[in-house]
Amino acid sequence: MRRTLFWVILICILFFTAGCAKSTDLNDLINMSRDIQEFYYEERNSKGIVFDGKVWAKDNQFKREVTIYSDNVAVDTIGYIRDGSGKMTKYKVQSKNTSAAVATGMIGKFEGIRGNSFLRYIDMIDPKSAEIVGTEKVEGRQSVIVKTNIANRVDPSKIWIDKKTGVPTKIEFAENEKILTSLTYKNVKIGPGSVSDKKFSVPKSAIILEE
Repeated sequence: MRRTLFWVILICILFFTAGCAKSTDLNDLINMSRDIQEFYYEERNSKGIVFDGKVWAKDNQFKREVTIYSDNVAVDTIGYIRDGSGKMTKYKVQSKNTSAAVATGMIGKFEGIRGNSFLRYIDMIDPKSAEIVGTEKVEGRQSVIVKTNIANRVDPSKIWIDKKTGVPTKIEFAENEKILTSLTYKNVKIGPGSVSDKKFSVPKSAIILEE
């Protein structure tokens, strides 16, 4: 009787272990974020011109702010808002260290909340050439590491994707196996209720650059 019970327990353990050990499918991982319409996150790069970024998105509304640093001192904060009607407002928040020039590289053509946010990096992944190379916790989120097998200055060479939401937690750019820079995402909020409509307004201290 004991021997029979032993084998029953062993078979159950093997069955459930095999089920839990199922590998993550790259296509499923990529598709997890397809229906996201509302989110907020903060980002910071590791090399080059250091900056902090903040992004708010809700349905057709979008807002992005970027603060540029010089010697660890905040210099420029540039932002833009796209409201539900498609109107774009660009602004600059002054500080005692602000520069005369307008920071560039973050205000361009609006290509939707996916095209202008960290979700664009998910859309860049080609499942036919990319591969999962491991897992790692980034900013408290268990993430799958995807090697894109692309090595240039434009597209990320590796993308860390949150297992629960399918959004990036980190991206890394490399060329000829040399890491150029990386972006880490933190304080990520996803889904209905994560962004208030009040967030889509120009800061009171800002100077309007273009409407």
